[in-house]
Amino acid sequence: MWHSRGYVDAVGLCVALLRAVNVGTTNRVRMDALRAVFHAAGYPDAVTHIQTGNVIFTPTHDVATTRNKIEQQIERDLGLAISVILRTGAELDALLSRNPLLDTAADAARLYVVFLSSEPSPVDVEAFESLSFADAQFAVSGREVFVRFAAGAGQSKLTGALIEKKLRQRATMRNWAVTSTLAELSR
Repeated sequence: MWHSRGYVDAVGLCVALLRAVNVGTTNRVRMDALRAVFHAAGYPDAVTHIQTGNVIFTPTHDVATTRNKIEQQIERDLGLAISVILRTGAELDALLSRNPLLDTAADAARLYVVFLSSEPSPVDVEAFESLSFADAQFAVSGREVFVRFAAGAGQSKLTGALIEKKLRQRATMRNWAVTSTLAELSR
């Protein structure tokens, strides 16, 4: 989806998903400070959605340059080394329709999306998919892992850290409601 030269009309709005922001006492970031970081990085239209590090903005460069620019600005301005995972509005829209675990609307409260920094290798995916969890179902699809938790994400042995380790990718998790809202806001 990213245009190789970063033309705004080719990409449209983008969502930055920051890893491990405002989870417990780790990486505490006020959203006004986060918006200021994006403004300083050259993204004056940046807006945040809830407190977990979701920023909607218009990119001006390719994905690698944009991610590096934001990560460096966060470290410079906030003193935090935070991974940033980017998705375009079109990519978010597409994943809404390809969730293999979404059976009913009532099911949505137990669904999550784990966003990966890049597509994992087929060998890593195969090894990861050989795992099973009594309290969770999952499906790897490109740069996302769709998860349905039986009793909530906080109770499961299937964690973001485990997914990162097994798939050898940086990752951040959002629930289905937040993911759906981000897709809508980035249209």
